[in-house]
Amino acid sequence: MRRLNASVSCVLFLVTLWAGRLPAQTSSNDGLTRTVYVSVLNKSGAPVTDLSTDDFVVKEGGKDREIVRADMSAVPLRIAVVVDDNGTGIFRAGIAKFIERLQGRAEFALSSVEGQHLRLVDYTANLDRVLTALSQLSARPATNDGGQLLEGIFETAKDFQKRRAPRPIILVLTVGGEEHSTLPAHNVLDELEKSGAALHVIAINSSALRAMAVVSKPGALLESNLNLSEVLGDGPKQSGGKREEIVASAGIFSGLQELAEALRNQYAVSFSRPDRPKDTEKLSVSVKRSGLTVRAPVKLRVVQAK
Repeated sequence: MRRLNASVSCVLFLVTLWAGRLPAQTSSNDGLTRTVYVSVLNKSGAPVTDLSTDDFVVKEGGKDREIVRADMSAVPLRIAVVVDDNGTGIFRAGIAKFIERLQGRAEFALSSVEGQHLRLVDYTANLDRVLTALSQLSARPATNDGGQLLEGIFETAKDFQKRRAPRPIILVLTVGGEEHSTLPAHNVLDELEKSGAALHVIAINSSALRAMAVVSKPGALLESNLNLSEVLGDGPKQSGGKREEIVASAGIFSGLQELAEALRNQYAVSFSRPDRPKDTEKLSVSVKRSGLTVRAPVKLRVVQAK
């Protein structure tokens, strides 16, 4: 009997020890807790890193949420870089420094829009592989009047849904031009929301980099251009990203470095949601400290990491 009791006690101890090592409940399993990744910036655009749980305010569907925890995120990023540079190679040096700054914190995929969307390297943390693929974005034949950037964003968002990455980012770099995709903006924005990815856009609109097409029927391209403009404008706002208009190539490096710092210093804000609201409920994340800017998605989908 003593041996049996000892065996039972041992089993109970091991079960308790094992259970203590299990991760806390997450939104991807029970819907009771959600985690959102947010950037908090000061007036100069630099990350603010000294906030605590008590500094954050979260509302979902207009209801105040209890914040369980808020601290600097250690979850690896998965970043898809989509380049539409008209063969100029203008973004290459800035992307290299951006990737180097986030080395060890992210996996990267690189693709280009040369008429169509073309993946150059799949997600990898290997810096050499990414830089080798990046070398393909040196000066090369131009892509005429534009391409299918909408398709690139759409395909990347769909791919993120399949991979179910917990912290996905889409970075679009473009020199403007005519859009030739027939995808409606709402379709692309819906897939972006489902993916849970934050969309960041750095755009240079210069006729010196890509001349606008001359068409006999301007209305033929008008709808596509409006769709692209809506996605590049509303996508960052809705997903917790940022759109930046660069007037000169010198701003590419600083813009990408500021983004890298913001991503390096994001908060993971976890909050309880006992009433299990729908994914369509509007999300609001703010801080009590004045003068700060918070980048966060306005809706939050459940994303299960593989």
